[in-house]
Amino acid sequence: MTQAKTLIGTDVKTIKDKSGKAFGEEMYKTAQQEGKITEVSYMFPRPGETEPVQKISYVTRVGDIGCGVGYYK
Repeated sequence: MTQAKTLIGTDVKTIKDKSGKAFGEEMYKTAQQEGKITEVSYMFPRPGETEPVQKISYVTRVGDIGCGVGYYK
């Protein structure tokens, strides 16, 4: 099972990367202002892998929903 699947149902504000960075809380906080896009950098495994690598996500708010998209470096 991939790490992302193990996070289903988890409060996003509690998610930290391997180094201890609370990137989930950062994403949640930055998605509070609609129309503002914020970049969040953290360590996360690629699909099918277990070793975390740097990932960049862009996060915003659309209506009452937090929205994000990311890529691996």
